Amino acid sequence: MRARLRRNLGHAQQMRRMAARTAARPVARVVAVSGSVLRSADRLMPGRLLQMLRSSCNSASRRAFRAMWHRAGAWRPLLSAEPDQLSVGPLTRRLTLQAFLALPDAPYRRCFARFDKRLEWISKRAECRAGFSGGVLMMIGTLGPGGAERQLVATARALRAGEKLDVDVAVACVSLAAPAQRFFQADLEAAHIDVALIGAEPEIAMPDELRELLRTLPSELHEVRQYATTLWARRPQIAHLWLDEINTKGGLAAVLTGVPKIIVSQRSLPPTNFIFHQPHMRETYRWLARRPNVFMINNSEAGARAYEAWLGLPGGTIGVVRNGYAFSDSEIASHQAARGRYREQTGIPAGAPVVGAVMRFSEEKQPQLWLEIAAHVRAVLPDAHFLIVGDGPLRKSLEKRALQPDLAGSVHFVGHLKDALDAIVDMDLLLLTSRVEGLPNVLVEAQFLGVPVAATPVGGAPEALDHGRSGWLLDGGAPLANAERIVALLKNTEWRKAAAEHGPRFVRERFSMRRAIDETLALYGDAINR
Repeated sequence: MRARLRRNLGHAQQMRRMAARTAARPVARVVAVSGSVLRSADRLMPGRLLQMLRSSCNSASRRAFRAMWHRAGAWRPLLSAEPDQLSVGPLTRRLTLQAFLALPDAPYRRCFARFDKRLEWISKRAECRAGFSGGVLMMIGTLGPGGAERQLVATARALRAGEKLDVDVAVACVSLAAPAQRFFQADLEAAHIDVALIGAEPEIAMPDELRELLRTLPSELHEVRQYATTLWARRPQIAHLWLDEINTKGGLAAVLTGVPKIIVSQRSLPPTNFIFHQPHMRETYRWLARRPNVFMINNSEAGARAYEAWLGLPGGTIGVVRNGYAFSDSEIASHQAARGRYREQTGIPAGAPVVGAVMRFSEEKQPQLWLEIAAHVRAVLPDAHFLIVGDGPLRKSLEKRALQPDLAGSVHFVGHLKDALDAIVDMDLLLLTSRVEGLPNVLVEAQFLGVPVAATPVGGAPEALDHGRSGWLLDGGAPLANAERIVALLKNTEWRKAAAEHGPRFVRERFSMRRAIDETLALYGDAINR
């Protein structure tokens, strides 16, 4: 008996070493080897040792998969390229990446299939059908200086002040710890809109069935419990969710807690294009799309159609509610009165042509491409200057590039600004060079101020400007060709004057806040009292 046990323990140690060695290999190999190990173990080992081994192999596989998922971020730009423009090597990497990103779908699909069988209690429990406050709870990650956050604040304030709405509006965030995460908090509080942290409410007695259901979720979705705690405590009539992480986890929690209407608001192209993409997202979105009380919207036609293709949904499943803006004539005049402030603060000479940007310094915004275009522009227009508003993980590398001789002394970084519009008015042209975009707020805001814009033709950018009249769609990622276009626009003072006059008319018609609120209220429908 002892000899047999020693032999089995020897097998266990050997198989543990095999599992550990596979942790650095591709995930498909990890799964294959782990499966072989476990099949052999079934024949050799007592139950407890087998259970220990399964846990070890599963843990190694998860760690290996997570590491590969993180490293795959370097290939994500290939997903936004046109396949027919890729050579064999990049095209092969693109196909490999697409196959790899689809690996988690089947396990999550099986998970949600099992999950569905346990949802019947929601429609049967009286406490899940009653007690809703009738209010709207908007949920988002933070109140940082981003486009989605800015639009949530504008929407919440307009709803609160609107004559057509007799309902409470509140906002709940995942984190408000850092000052940057509270960038817009004062604006909400000034409008008497409650701001809370998701999961911070005391646990109000949830039904045992709900607690048990939350425990059956995969470990990657453990944060759903925090969303459920907030939703159960507040019992809103409508949960209006913003951005993919919140849409998926908050959407699951809203379904489980029985929220009558759930608005899932996508703000860009599918998350496969970004580093924050998580393995659960596609199947969670698909599961939510099957719920009759879940409504998906996007802020651009391009974004809506791209999500439908990614999720395999019929065309027209995802609605479009474009961003809304409410700039009064007095506000526009106030910003325009600030003209010259940032030129003076940064030492830009009077009369020098200024190309500007408002962006996050992250890969998808392609700030390196922006600076390469700037260098080519300066080679033709030596007196040109470049004013950049924003911050992000690539800032140090961008500042280093700006010190090179071809740009030295011409690039001015002013960081995050509470009111970037005061800096935009000092630009002769606003340039956006993103690899992917939803509906770029900054393009709309610049045109409101009469500042012409130029942008790469990605995502919803073509919907945000009137090509040739209020702005210009560039030629993808070609720095020299784009710089030549920028130089031509800067030299064409007549065109810039006409664009400055046409831009405000164009965006007032397409992006009015009244239109956005009316469409939002239509989406809310009878779920609120008006």
